[in-house]
Amino acid sequence: MSTASSGSKPSSGWQPPSLEEMQAMLPQYQFEAILGRGGMGAVYKAVQVTLDRKVAIKVLPVDLVEDGDAQFAERFKNEARTMAKLNHPSIVDVYDFGETNTGLLYIVMEFIDGTDVSKMIASQGKLPEDYALSITAHVSDALAYAHKNGIIHRDIKPANIL
Repeated sequence: MSTASSGSKPSSGWQPPSLEEMQAMLPQYQFEAILGRGGMGAVYKAVQVTLDRKVAIKVLPVDLVEDGDAQFAERFKNEARTMAKLNHPSIVDVYDFGETNTGLLYIVMEFIDGTDVSKMIASQGKLPEDYALSITAHVSDALAYAHKNGIIHRDIKPANIL
């Protein structure tokens, strides 16, 4: 089974590249904002210039590749290929992946404009039961589909559900 997180430990002390640095590394995208960051990487909002399409680009800390086993980059690329084959309404589409000339691994995904469940709970408090059940049903269906196709997410939490 593949894992969406590549089975690595979080990176401590990693600082994601600035928008300007990302722009220099991946000039085919126009970087607009950093959507989130953490020990397992950072996610940027960008526009794929050639198609005028909004995308989300996740980058992994370089030290995950340098400090991890030699197979990490290959596992990441295999998982990206597997994820790109998934076709489910509750799973973001994967458009591309690669490695910059500085060794930064990235994956380009469908951009979803919305609020994650964690922020919903923070702003609204307890979600209405029927809405919470609907979210749970969609997530369960998506996870079952992904699992059937060899992907285990390993980082299911409200902040990762849009």
